[in-house]
Amino acid sequence: MKINNVVKAATTSALMLVGSQAMSLELGAGFEGSANIGLASNYMWRGVSQTRNGVAVQGGLDLTHSSGFYMGTWLSNVDFKLAPKAHTEQDIYAGYGFSVGDFAFDFKHTKYMYDNASALNFNETHAQVSYAAGDLGTFAVGVDYSKDTPIVHTDSSINYYGTYTYALPAGVGLTATLGQYDFKDSGWVGGTDSKYSYYNIGVAKEFYGINVGLAYTDTNIDESNCSVFAGGDSYCGGALVLSAVKTFK
Repeated sequence: MKINNVVKAATTSALMLVGSQAMSLELGAGFEGSANIGLASNYMWRGVSQTRNGVAVQGGLDLTHSSGFYMGTWLSNVDFKLAPKAHTEQDIYAGYGFSVGDFAFDFKHTKYMYDNASALNFNETHAQVSYAAGDLGTFAVGVDYSKDTPIVHTDSSINYYGTYTYALPAGVGLTATLGQYDFKDSGWVGGTDSKYSYYNIGVAKEFYGINVGLAYTDTNIDESNCSVFAGGDSYCGGALVLSAVKTFK
């Protein structure tokens, strides 16, 4: 990962943050704005490093409405061996969330964009339902579907996952996720099935307004398939990630 990529992401995130502070003064009629900026020791996405195990500077802006509709943007530096011209990822998304009793539903569409590498751009539609089980924690299941995933021959992919969150003592939050990413492209990765499983488990706690997290993530992609998939045999999991995020409202 190149240092100038991190600096570029940090500068852009800072400008987004300044803009959000100005915007927040004008919000009303049920709207609420927020911004976040963070630093992570590794940008792991569905168990695979997006920064070749390097540091990531990340930031986002969100606009929500009391009706449940929301929209936002998020960005991070990236470093792909198989796409060396891509330095920044920007996600633009919009969705709608609502609750019925102890159940919460969320529907969202995201556009993933990469500078200097438009061939990597793709769209993804997301749906999730969660259940708040009181002292037992919260259980969620979700699916993400894309019909134009750029890294597979048949272009479609489905990500299935389940997530569990639990409030530990001393204000510590526990999160565990188990998922399967299915590329619908027989023989591309993982032998005869073009899909892999991933998981992560982590804890987070707020210190002086900063959410600090520590998580471990891994996949079942072997080293040879990881080299084909991610450009290196050490980028597909087995990573301990330290992160810190500050949110401004």
